[in-house]
Amino acid sequence: MIDHQLVIDAVVHPYDLSAPNCVPEYKVQLDAVYAAHRMSFDEAHRTHMLTHEEFFSDFSYEAMACAEFVESPVDFAIIHALPCLGFVKGYLTDPARAGAFQRRYPKRFMMYATVDTPDLKAAVRQLKQQVDEFGPAGLKVYPAFFYDGLGQGWRLDSEDFALPLLQEAERMGIRHVAIHKALWLPPAPRDVFEIGDLDTPMGRFPNLSFEMVHAGVAFVDETIELMRRHPNLYLTLETLFAYVLVKPDLFGRVIASFIQHCGNDRMLFATGNNLAHPDPLLKAFANYRLPDELMQKHGFKQLTAQDRANILGLNAARLHRLDPAQLLAGIGDDEFARARGSAVPPPWSLLRG
Repeated sequence: MIDHQLVIDAVVHPYDLSAPNCVPEYKVQLDAVYAAHRMSFDEAHRTHMLTHEEFFSDFSYEAMACAEFVESPVDFAIIHALPCLGFVKGYLTDPARAGAFQRRYPKRFMMYATVDTPDLKAAVRQLKQQVDEFGPAGLKVYPAFFYDGLGQGWRLDSEDFALPLLQEAERMGIRHVAIHKALWLPPAPRDVFEIGDLDTPMGRFPNLSFEMVHAGVAFVDETIELMRRHPNLYLTLETLFAYVLVKPDLFGRVIASFIQHCGNDRMLFATGNNLAHPDPLLKAFANYRLPDELMQKHGFKQLTAQDRANILGLNAARLHRLDPAQLLAGIGDDEFARARGSAVPPPWSLLRG
């Protein structure tokens, strides 16, 4: 908790960027991912930046959990399994490992499954296996598949893959679908990171919630229009939340725009840990105030305590039907709470000893 407010990190995903899993020919893409990590912190928080050796590793789930719950005041987190993104040979975040870790700490994590193939039947089999083994709360998808050195883009409104996959996911009991948008990562085609393909599936599957991951990084006006039309759209603010440190005026303008036009009840705090460390982002947000000139220019109102509480955790709790009091009672004396209670360690303490 921070200022007595529940904190839920809506996206964590320890990367496997170890040498055996990396594709050396995609050094440009690998360097871009590391640059995105480094750009999540300002000069005052250089100790939160992972070294090249620390980042390009099979990142420890234990170190991720320590960063969330011991080094930071996060109460609960959602692990997103990630498929192959071209610059790795296998999963970037393996669903089997994510599911096993969630089972180990069920009061601290839930897990989203993923699929790693454009073959519909094979994708359904992958999802069914994960549902049977781990009972994931949701499905995380990436709008491209990578094989043979190519990035094949796909749309969430495609009749031959995405819509049938969503139908099967709903039949399996999946209720939440998160899709990476707004943040382009080559060699996938750029247009599949646009958001025009969300309209049809959100209308066709009103009982599913859809999370636009990296919302606010681009397409802000289009996102607002989608939010107005679809009450089942949520904005997962991974990457945008790092702007509170490195681009505070832009952060404020985007957050305030969403609140002004769509309310404060469908935005989700997220870090993408190990892409970013939660602690400096949470501290900066707790103290963040919209600049007067920004409010005067755009007619924004100052962020309220309710805005902060909803974004930090209450929205995610409602989305996933978690009772905040029950959640907090269940973790009040677990190993993470006891470790944090004695003394808050420095960032990435399990990696750095």
